Amino acid sequence: MNEAIVVFTRNGLFAATVAAHDVHSHEHARKLWPLVTATTPRQLVTWVKPSFENGKCTRRPHFRTLPGTKNLSVGQIFDQEEAVRFKATQESQEHAQAKYMVAEALRTRLAGGKAMPWYFKDEESSQYHLQGNLLMGAAAVHVEEPVETSFGCKYRLDVAISSKPINTKPILLGGVEIEWGHQFDGRKALIGKSQAFPLISIDISGMTLDEITPEWADMALTATTHSSNSGQRKTYVYLHDVLYPLYVQIPSGLINEDRHQFLVFAPDVELSQLERWTRQLQGLVGLRSGVMAVSIINAKSEQSRTMLNNAGEVVGIDWQQVNAQRCLMLTVQRPTAVDVSSHLFHLCMANLFLSHTDSLVGYKYMTGILNEDPQQDVWHHSKWNPETKRFDYYRILPKRLSEPRSRIINVLNDLGQSAN
Repeated sequence: MNEAIVVFTRNGLFAATVAAHDVHSHEHARKLWPLVTATTPRQLVTWVKPSFENGKCTRRPHFRTLPGTKNLSVGQIFDQEEAVRFKATQESQEHAQAKYMVAEALRTRLAGGKAMPWYFKDEESSQYHLQGNLLMGAAAVHVEEPVETSFGCKYRLDVAISSKPINTKPILLGGVEIEWGHQFDGRKALIGKSQAFPLISIDISGMTLDEITPEWADMALTATTHSSNSGQRKTYVYLHDVLYPLYVQIPSGLINEDRHQFLVFAPDVELSQLERWTRQLQGLVGLRSGVMAVSIINAKSEQSRTMLNNAGEVVGIDWQQVNAQRCLMLTVQRPTAVDVSSHLFHLCMANLFLSHTDSLVGYKYMTGILNEDPQQDVWHHSKWNPETKRFDYYRILPKRLSEPRSRIINVLNDLGQSAN
């Protein structure tokens, strides 16, 4: 099949179509996941890459239905893939050696006070690349770290980077997974859609034990590029959209304001919890007084109803299904590359959105901007160019950053049942 439907969009469910030749890699397909058939009953599909022989294409890229998913919940699909993956890792000497080499490379950098930079570019979301330091605020590196996703599924992260305790426990700052040809599309996609930290995936397919050295490990960790969609690269960064505002590299001077804003729709009880938690979080991570403001918009007056509708228009057409009367507005200073407190605040905030609440999250790259073109999914910043005597436009970041986890689970479970 040459086309598939993208399930979750800012314009609602099943509202966008993607052609197989427009998908660049398995990683790109996981970014779009879940993808389903264009015909009903909807079925989950996977992307199949093209094949070449003697420079000629012998198999075009296409989609095929995902086998073995009838009558299965999303949790069961994840657990099946995790069990297969875990068994394979236990039997692979190459995987074990790569895991420990990568962990030691990270520990060496951490002990020496060296950064672990990563970067890539997501052309669909911004014209600017994303960049971070995997060891920023780090205190320890662990192997085989047990992790639970926001969907309740558990897995073992090959290498985990953690912070010092915040409140009572450290948080995950980043992770590394070793791949060796096994795709595990559903598992990796669900991890990418639920985890509030950068996940670096390193492919060791075809490598021998002699090739997996300390030098290789350090080189592999830094092998990310400005393009996130290259099917040829061995190292790839998975990053949830809710973290894009933390890592996007907007040129200095382009935007005159140093604050950005998150618009959160969730059940009433969770909005109140979020307001309380973010105030507590400010003190826990040492965020300076005055750089964060949080409040709840209640549609009790004409002015507040207008504010709520404007926020809803940013996040997308289905915001009223989550909460038609209230939303949370969180304004915080845009982080800098050296501000550890701000970095930790944004990571913890993302974790609250993804794992502790059922949040639909919208975004404004600066306060007070007008959503002049509601049909555009990405913010366009305008700036007057005195040389050309016209406005230039810059693609900043998406207006919608995160879906409520209950919506993802319900849709995926419904797909499993409708496949009969």
